[in-house]
Amino acid sequence: MKALQLLKLTCQRSWVVVILLTLSLLMTPSNAVASEQTLTNLVDLQNDIQLDLTNRETKFTLYYTGDTTQMADNLQTVFEQASQTNDYLKTSLTSWEYKVGGTTKKATLQFTVGYLTTKAQEDYIDAKVKALVPTLISSDMSEIAKEQAIHDWLIKHVAYDSTLNQRTAYTALTTGKTVCTGYAMLMEKMLNQAGIKCYIIAGNLSDPSSKIPNTEKENHVWNLVQINTQWYHVDATNDWNNPDSHMFFNKGSAFMKEKGFAWNEAQLLRPVVTNMTAPSPVKAVDTPIVTKPSETNLQSDTGARIVGFLDNFLTTIALWISSIIQQLSIISRHLL
Repeated sequence: MKALQLLKLTCQRSWVVVILLTLSLLMTPSNAVASEQTLTNLVDLQNDIQLDLTNRETKFTLYYTGDTTQMADNLQTVFEQASQTNDYLKTSLTSWEYKVGGTTKKATLQFTVGYLTTKAQEDYIDAKVKALVPTLISSDMSEIAKEQAIHDWLIKHVAYDSTLNQRTAYTALTTGKTVCTGYAMLMEKMLNQAGIKCYIIAGNLSDPSSKIPNTEKENHVWNLVQINTQWYHVDATNDWNNPDSHMFFNKGSAFMKEKGFAWNEAQLLRPVVTNMTAPSPVKAVDTPIVTKPSETNLQSDTGARIVGFLDNFLTTIALWISSIIQQLSIISRHLL
């Protein structure tokens, strides 16, 4: 009888340990310090930095046992290359710094990085986009019809935040507000989900007729999209609340420059058409035709916001439950 009681007590203690470990892991901030790793060459160093950036690690430490002099001379370049291998990731960075310590045989690299979003928010964006895009397009739609459906949804459901406080794809999906950065980042995510190549380009805009507040030259971000093997400029930001809701939809470089857009040509990863404009947006049967509401109407649409809030809440709960299951799986493997 005592043996049985002891066995029950042991089992109970084991479950208590499991629960406490799980809670400890779940309560650890998503931007926790990354695991320390030792590298011996610049290629592996760049790959590891890129992985930590992708995971939105705000602080991480790496050890380097290769040629430390060569590493120190090239560390800034290695970091920049790691952050620029993905234009979405590059746009996500807000600040970064590093400190080099240790010895000539083993250098210690400590990184501190700032981002527009957390890893949890990026996971939410990915889950939301994955669920949303299939509701806007179908497999029998042309590339331009898919692109237009996504573009039109974006300018209908997301308003420009004139306070400049809500700046990301995450706020676009959760509050219905963002700025050019968020428009461009969400456009890329949604088009890529639809199988359409797209990337982000940064420059400036000095167009007095723009609906977005500008000084002489305002920093600006928009997209380059590939349609039928050709690359075009798309600026959803300036199509929002614009009487011509496709004014900046699939335009050539000459048109954009005429409208006050400027950029570093080195950013063009692919050749963009100069004078050509893609086929005009079509109001096809399979393409959603939307009426763009004003920002006031968006704010007053309480019912839509409640539905959006519930949808966001349920998605967050699902991601949280998935995280619990993953952590329990890891703990159980260690106990066994």
